[in-house]
Amino acid sequence: MPLIDNPTLKLLEHVLGFRDQRHDVIAANIANANTPGYKPFDLVLDNALAPAGESAAHRAVRVGGAARLDGNSVSLDNEFVKLTENRMMYQAALELYDRWAGLNGIAREIR
Repeated sequence: MPLIDNPTLKLLEHVLGFRDQRHDVIAANIANANTPGYKPFDLVLDNALAPAGESAAHRAVRVGGAARLDGNSVSLDNEFVKLTENRMMYQAALELYDRWAGLNGIAREIR
């Protein structure tokens, strides 16, 4: 099986893409922490958006929270927690991808 057709690697690529896009959304929330009226977003996985037989798609959703007097509802504490969690999940997926790709390469050499 060619490396590119490996379903595990495709799933890990999807996870890495999701984590990368989620990082951008969280960074935008942090950047707009002082923008009046700004409401933060987050990305969520949604199986209903994915075509049959494929991994879950993702969509942006508004994140609830108490708004300040200027209408901004960004909580920097929450955003930094999400940023840290997302970074750890990205690093874990990247390590899995590297190891799986390496094992896949070794398996092809053995054949």
